[in-house]
Amino acid sequence: MTAADYDEAHALWRQCEGVRLNALDERVGFERFLARNPGLSLTARIDGRLAAAVLCGHDGRIGYLHHAAVAPRYRRHGLGRDIVERCLSLLKEAGVGQVYAFVVESNAIGHEFWKHLAWSRRDVHVMQKALD
Repeated sequence: MTAADYDEAHALWRQCEGVRLNALDERVGFERFLARNPGLSLTARIDGRLAAAVLCGHDGRIGYLHHAAVAPRYRRHGLGRDIVERCLSLLKEAGVGQVYAFVVESNAIGHEFWKHLAWSRRDVHVMQKALD
């Protein structure tokens, strides 16, 4: 994924139920994330159209997947699994030992997807504070 993918990725995320975007997902935050985690975030295209996208990064020990999404018309063909597995491979090459995927509590489709891939649910609540 590159900065040039922003418009299409943002549009994909907006159309996928369960993906929540905020001010940090605007272009500047997107580009900052890609620059800090070069080569880790991925897209998949079918016939030139963006079909899937995921933001992938790490802090040196734990990997993080944000906004893993597949356009509804391309679901249930292994595309989501494929880009997640590629991210995991890239994170493993970087020496990362564990990966978290952020899934909104109410995102039933997302929970089903991760469970299907044999990911386990953590009993951790994420706390947040904006630094504006």
